[in-house]
Amino acid sequence: MKLRIRGNSIRFRLLQSEVADLSKTKRISEAISFGAAKDETLTYAVQISEKAEAVSAGVCENEVCVILPTGVASEWIESDQVGIAASIFNGDESLEILVEKDFVCLTRTDDPDNEDAFPNPDLEC
Repeated sequence: MKLRIRGNSIRFRLLQSEVADLSKTKRISEAISFGAAKDETLTYAVQISEKAEAVSAGVCENEVCVILPTGVASEWIESDQVGIAASIFNGDESLEILVEKDFVCLTRTDDPDNEDAFPNPDLEC
């Protein structure tokens, strides 16, 4: 799973196996260790929740988590839909959230993620 944070936006890109795991387990996560201590690790996750009514995000104990409602997640997982986008107004500005399928890279053919990436629609004539 790839994470991109820029300004007030967050973007997750998931490979085919990660989308399959999310479908089965309802949660996937990865962590980045910045140091040896537990509080120097940042975890990022995508979770499916039956209780969620809308896409949401939060930060708790060094974890960034995006929550997807079951219906929204199922439609995305089971279709050719590329991504799930949401904009959450947090009082002063909006947090832009994007969870999307990771496609084969057309310019870096030796990218190791290409083996598990979704077929790139730009390859089709």
